[in-house]
Formats: sequence, structure tokens, C-alpha cells
Amino acid sequence: MTSSLGQYCLNVADLDAAVAFYEGLGLECTSRTEIPQAFEAIVESPAGGSKLQLAQQKEQELPLDLGTAFWKLYVDTHDIATTWDLALKAGATVESEPERMERWPVTVGFVRDVDGYLVEFVQRHPWPDDVPADGPWLGQYCLNVTDIEATIGFYELLGLTCTSRTEIPHAHEAIVEAPGVGSKLQLAQQTGQDGPVRMGSMWKLYVNTDDCQGLHDRAVAAGHASVMAPMRLDRWPVTIAFVADPDGYQVELVQRHEP
Repeated sequence: MTSSLGQYCLNVADLDAAVAFYEGLGLECTSRTEIPQAFEAIVESPAGGSKLQLAQQKEQELPLDLGTAFWKLYVDTHDIATTWDLALKAGATVESEPERMERWPVTVGFVRDVDGYLVEFVQRHPWPDDVPADGPWLGQYCLNVTDIEATIGFYELLGLTCTSRTEIPHAHEAIVEAPGVGSKLQLAQQTGQDGPVRMGSMWKLYVNTDDCQGLHDRAVAAGHASVMAPMRLDRWPVTIAFVADPDGYQVELVQRHEP
């Protein structure tokens, strides 16, 4: 049984405006889909990195409630000055100007996108050879959790690997992924965390697998909640299921079949 992280999905107020913002950074919209309850699009760098799904719910209350669950997403770049200027032209709101870090060989800056999501731009000095050669690409995305050890254990149960742990002044952090394949998920337990995280406009994240039934059953056998049992879809050649992680994030398990 193999697993990797697929896209993650954020609700947005205006899908076209959100897509235009990320295209303005140099990312590409690689698909658009309409499902019964939402209009969806995926933005990414086709050269590699993570994938971000944007969803405009057909029945939603505005303004969006961002909640406390989703912390930030990362946009990696070879040229943070240019990417920063593009973000401002696309309508970003500045949180903090780009700054060279002392602890790591990186320059980082923070903005809010058109829906208020926090975006961290990162330029590493230098990047390793295995990153995309051109343009910006999506790095990890970061979710707040109440118990980082329990959450790491959940994603390891799904077949992912914890590839790093970091301590910063206000949070314990870890990254889970399938090394070299798919997206990266950063988990953060804030030192001031008090009570459960509130989902708000964070919708779901995807785990791709070659055995949806087996992975769903493994999670349920370990005591995690099944949100939807495995089901083969008519519209696409996939079987999907939903389970909840320890904080209640909806995890969509996806097994693709040959057409």
C-alpha cells in the first residue's frame, strides 16, 4: 500500500479572483471542475511542488470565516523580489516585508491573498538541485493542530513519513510527506494553543493511495472516524473515501483506476 499527499482545498469567496491572484504570481491554473456544491480549480507549477485547490461553494455565507485551522501556505521562488512585486500587483496585502533569516539560509516575506489567507514567500540561498528550475512553485501548506504527536502518528498510519521537525519561538512544527512525490504538509502546534482548532474555510486535503478500502479500514481500525465509506465514482475513474484526522480535518482518500 503506497500513499502520497495530493492537493489541499481552501474555500474562496470568488473563484475567478482567487485563480487570477495565484496566476499573477506565476503559477498556472491546470484544471477547473464543477461539482454539485462548488466550483473548483487547481493552481500549481506544472514543474513540481504542491497543488492548491480553490473552491467557491455555491451556497456560502460571506465574508469567509477563515477559522484558526489553516495557518499559511508557502510559495517558493528563485527570485523573491520579483515574486513579491507580482504579488502586490495581483492585490496582495503586506504582512511583513522580505527579510533574510539568521537561523536558515532563506529570505522570507508574508502577504495575505485576496481572501485573507497567509502566504509565505521563500527564497533559499541556494535551492537544492531537485527543485523546479523556473518560476515560483507551491511549497508545503501549514495546518494548526492541538497535539502534534498524535497528528504525526495519524499521517504516518496513512503511509506518509515525518521528514523534519522544527522548534520556533511560538510553535512545534513537523512536515509529513511521501519523499519526492506529491505535496508537503506542515503541522504546527502553537505554544499558546487553547482548545480545539476551528475549521472555518479550510475544506479538506487529499491523500492519494493504491488501496482506498485498505487505507480507510486501517484508519478506522486505529480509532479514527470514517466520514464516508469507500465509493467508486461514476464521473471519474476513482474510488474515494473520507476520514477525519485527530483535529477533525477532512482527509479525502483517492485511488485512481485505469479508465
